[in-house]
Amino acid sequence: MKKFFVAAMAAISATGMWAQRASDSSEFSFWDNEAADQKIVIGPRVGLNISTFSLDKIDDSDLSSKVGFSAGVAVEFPIVRSFYINTGLFYTTKGAKEEVTEGRYTEKVTMNAGYLEIPLYASYRLNFAEESQLQVNFGPYFAYGVNGKLKYEDNEDEYDMDLFGVADNDDEEGKAGFKRFDFGLGVGLGYTFQRIYLGMNYQFGLVNIADKKVWENGSIKNSNFNISLGYNF
Repeated sequence: MKKFFVAAMAAISATGMWAQRASDSSEFSFWDNEAADQKIVIGPRVGLNISTFSLDKIDDSDLSSKVGFSAGVAVEFPIVRSFYINTGLFYTTKGAKEEVTEGRYTEKVTMNAGYLEIPLYASYRLNFAEESQLQVNFGPYFAYGVNGKLKYEDNEDEYDMDLFGVADNDDEEGKAGFKRFDFGLGVGLGYTFQRIYLGMNYQFGLVNIADKKVWENGSIKNSNFNISLGYNF
């Protein structure tokens, strides 16, 4: 997934360089201290996630990535034309899956987590022309799990568990022992041309989302790659 992220970043950078050559060279600058045309930029975003979990001190786990989505509203605050603060509110789905096959026996575990997420990214803007701009974004994100499910399947049985929380005596189905709060860092690129936005972002969680009552000393952290499309008003 990291190799795909690097390749995708290179593709957006190449697009930006093409736009630079295609635009009037007098419009291009590496740093522009002038005030931006808009005081605030708002726009919808929809995207595709490829996520997994980073594990530590958890044995017998061979996780693979799963596909999810993101949707929300981005809000961008310009400081000057070359520097913005990016934030917004998004619903995003993350998780991972695992499948074990031994002869005729197959065991599958799929973990789906839905978060409300607020990024807070510093955004450097490379302005190629009036309506052509490359972004380099970096900063923290904050997320809270609002829904989640762990689905277990094997040759003889199938059941669902609530992903978040810890089971108690009155909880017959049980809970998978994941914490709801997540925090991490994101880095990515974005490209805007005539208000159309294309971006990508890689997030790595810094918080252990495994509850010690279930996972003891184990560590589980989110890892997610996102590619998104949007429009700026």
